[in-house]
Amino acid sequence: MKKINIYAMLILAASFIGCTEDFNKDVAAPQSWDQEEAAPGMSFSATAVDAIDLNSIDSDSILFSTFTAPKMNDGVTLSKYDVLLDGKKTLAVSSEGKVNVSELQAAVEEIYGKRPEKRVMEGVVTAYVEKDGQVFRLPSETIEMAVTPKAPFIDSAYYLIGNMNDWNEDPATLIKLGHSDKDVYDDPIFSVAVEVPESCYWKVIPQKNIDAGKIYDDGVLGCAINGDTSEEGKLITENPGAMMIEDAGWVIITLNMLEYTYSIKPLDASPYMYVAGNHQGWAPATAPIVYSTDFINYRGFINLDGEFKLCSERSWDGTNYGAGAEEGKLSTDPTAGNLSVTAGLYYLNANINTLTWTADKIETMGVIGDATANGWDASTPMEYDKDKVEFTVVTTLKPGGFKFRANNDWAVNLGGTLSNLEFNSNDNIPFDGEEGTYKITLSLANADNWNATVVKQ
Repeated sequence: MKKINIYAMLILAASFIGCTEDFNKDVAAPQSWDQEEAAPGMSFSATAVDAIDLNSIDSDSILFSTFTAPKMNDGVTLSKYDVLLDGKKTLAVSSEGKVNVSELQAAVEEIYGKRPEKRVMEGVVTAYVEKDGQVFRLPSETIEMAVTPKAPFIDSAYYLIGNMNDWNEDPATLIKLGHSDKDVYDDPIFSVAVEVPESCYWKVIPQKNIDAGKIYDDGVLGCAINGDTSEEGKLITENPGAMMIEDAGWVIITLNMLEYTYSIKPLDASPYMYVAGNHQGWAPATAPIVYSTDFINYRGFINLDGEFKLCSERSWDGTNYGAGAEEGKLSTDPTAGNLSVTAGLYYLNANINTLTWTADKIETMGVIGDATANGWDASTPMEYDKDKVEFTVVTTLKPGGFKFRANNDWAVNLGGTLSNLEFNSNDNIPFDGEEGTYKITLSLANADNWNATVVKQ
């Protein structure tokens, strides 16, 4: 597009020209030019309507602006109208000043997001007129338009209450559903893996009720029919009944709070997942394990060599976790690509609620503490045996405490007891033997029981 002279402001393709009061689709965002550059003797103005709340609109279109069609000079015909919002999105406008509700909703979401807050935008309504095969733009002055996008209330967090926690109203006993770090209107999915008893009745408590100290205040979520055993359904807040899970075991409960729906997926609960990939020939039957104590977070130290996947079974017949659409995300889609890292030993962690994973490469491992030669100032390095997934060192020890830590940093460390080491434990490993030389062996092969030995030399 380009300016041509004071009389002809813009030449458009003939396919865009026509007299209609219908909504115009696929209109490119036009330039805004000053009123005085319009065709001689013609002007156009528009006025914004009162604030629009799309949550209260049931029709397909809504009055967005009021205006009077420009007075036509001889040989001039009216072509169409549109509005440019915040200089970013252009919507077709009817001759009555109406816009399509779905298009307005999408435009506000694209510019500001889905959160249902009043958005004040700058708008320029433009009338297009035609003369002798040329189309001229008559833009209005900039006007302020306020729109609230349509969306239900979504709280910052949700919790389960029911037979799985003995209907205990103490907030500390409620079971919190997991969520990503995105805005809840951009990611309305909340989920949790939970063990349930037989005939488990349950409801959902929003964060606002906990904050108010009134667990059963307005906003509790349930179903229309008390005892509904459906594995998916609608959530309601008016006289909510309790959903019911018939069989005991582990399930994943997922809420979609943009749609106010729930789903229940039974799990063949296992504390293990199997890491199949290049490092072992893509055979789940012989793959090393990652382990979970909560059926949500699975972790272990694994020798990896490029691509791999996480398998819920010792075969490909179960749920397999590959690469999600974003970095650090998992996907259970059978067509998902493989996860991938460079070759090396990794501390691997996967969360099946949030579908996220991390892999910390272990470059070094050492012992550190007041029981060691270097105290708490520096790690004493250990040697790695890849085949055994073991680290060893012969060093001096004296009574005190110590820990194992990777990469001379505290992001990955092990403490607790020699027979049952814990990741990032607050407790040091106690050593009460006599001062002397010892061989320390750290075994990381079994994710369900990291352990170490200290043998006097």
